[in-house]
Amino acid sequence: MRLVTLAAVLVSALASASVPSGSAFSRLPPDPAPKQIVRGLHYWVSNEDHLELFHGAVKDRKGLYLGVGSDQNYLLAAWARAEPLVLLDFDQSIVDLHRVYRVLFRAAESPGDFLRLWRAESRSEVRQLIEQGYPDRKERLGALLAYGTSRATVERRLHRVVARMAKVSLPCFLVDAADYGHIRRLYLEDKVHLVRGDLSAERSMSAVGRAAMEEQRTVGVLYLSNAEQYFDYGARFRANIRGLPLDERSVVVRTSGQRGISHVKASYYHYNTQSGTSFLAWLADKKTRNVRGMLRYAPDSGEAVGLSRLDLGPDEAREAKKQQLVAKASLKKKKAKRTSRAMRGEAER
Repeated sequence: MRLVTLAAVLVSALASASVPSGSAFSRLPPDPAPKQIVRGLHYWVSNEDHLELFHGAVKDRKGLYLGVGSDQNYLLAAWARAEPLVLLDFDQSIVDLHRVYRVLFRAAESPGDFLRLWRAESRSEVRQLIEQGYPDRKERLGALLAYGTSRATVERRLHRVVARMAKVSLPCFLVDAADYGHIRRLYLEDKVHLVRGDLSAERSMSAVGRAAMEEQRTVGVLYLSNAEQYFDYGARFRANIRGLPLDERSVVVRTSGQRGISHVKASYYHYNTQSGTSFLAWLADKKTRNVRGMLRYAPDSGEAVGLSRLDLGPDEAREAKKQQLVAKASLKKKKAKRTSRAMRGEAER
């Protein structure tokens, strides 16, 4: 049977799926498990339904990709042609899910076969691939549990991503051979590194910075999803970001579901892109307490409501916002005067 033959051929390759490579990134230490996860839920899939808004910002950024969350990382990293990838999440279950992605990317030669492996009828084949891919019992059991719990949810999400990217005429790793091939090659070459890490904790993030320096890697894309809305910018988080090799070509991409900023229509989120140097400047500013306090100064991109771009530092951005408000007030005053004159003229008639 073809499926059994495929699995047998891949035994040797998959057996090394959990073996660390010689890269400095393969030695990233995990942060301690959190006492609780947000709302007690495992976010198996992203609910950011307008990731196409990030395409222009991340396209061909290359360099190191550091991101949190699940499936969205593969879409963004493929667009960026990033290398290597560090996929970090404070929820161990999401790290376990990425281990499932790892064996499936390694096994499936095409996007179509990859999607086939997420179908219900492929469950026995996928379980066999996980068994073969993870000799370590803890990793194997974690991946099997993540797969069994999330499979149907992930399958639905992947098909939604395919439909959305087709609607906006953008390539997608689930359809486009080049995008898929990029991610698959990284997994085959052990250039995707998974770690349970917390953006505001000490171990993992500081280790990512040290590994990047050791391998002389510059961050191409830093994807934060909406994680920042759950904490203020404390000293540890600021130090973690400062420890990353961010420069003017680095791009930070994030979403925020907070009030007081525009959201994409019929969406949970505001979408923001920011240069690496701008983010570092804001984090060096003591007045910047959290992401909301920063995003209120991010000008709309002009491309879509709910999408902003921030490249200025805090002083320049605040001055620009001040001038914008002054101009808006002046325009409002002029309109009021014109209305008043028109009303007087009408009364005199």
